[in-house]
Amino acid sequence: MSIPDLVLLNQDGKKIRFYSDLIKGKVVAINFIFTTCTTICPPLATTFSKVQELAGDRLGKDFTLISISVDPITDTPERLKAWGEKFQAKPGWTLVTGPKPEMDQLLRALRASVARKEDHSPTVLIGNDARGVWTRTYGLMPPSRMFELILGARDLNYLSFRC
Repeated sequence: MSIPDLVLLNQDGKKIRFYSDLIKGKVVAINFIFTTCTTICPPLATTFSKVQELAGDRLGKDFTLISISVDPITDTPERLKAWGEKFQAKPGWTLVTGPKPEMDQLLRALRASVARKEDHSPTVLIGNDARGVWTRTYGLMPPSRMFELILGARDLNYLSFRC
C-alpha cells in the first residue's frame, strides 16, 4: 500500500506528516470516524478505547492507534480532541484531520474514500509498515480480538493476524 506523506493536523493542532510521523516503520491500527456521527463511530472509538486499556504501556511503543476524520470540514483539531477525550484517548492514539483535498487524497490512498461521510464502513486497517503487511478488518469486533490482531501484526504471527 502506498501511503502519502501529507502534512495534516493531530488533535492538538500540531502539524504532522502522516506517513513519516505516524506510520513509517510502525505497527498501527487505523479507523475512520467523524465527530458528529451517531451510528458506528462511537462503537469504533469504544473498541479503540478498550484496546488501549488492554495494551497498557505498550500503546505508543509496540503499536499506535490512529483515527482519521472523514469529515475534515467539521472536524477541527479542537473537535477531535474533545471527541477523543470522551473515549479517554491516551498518548499513542492520534486523531487526524486536515484540509479537505489532502484528507480526500489520504482516504483514497487508504481505500476508505466515500461520497458521503455517513456511508463510511466500520473498517479498521491493521498494518506492520516495516514488513509491508496490511489487512483490513471489521472494526466492531470484540476489543480483545482486535488487540490479538494488532499483536499478530507486530509479531507477524499469521495465525493471529489473519481475519
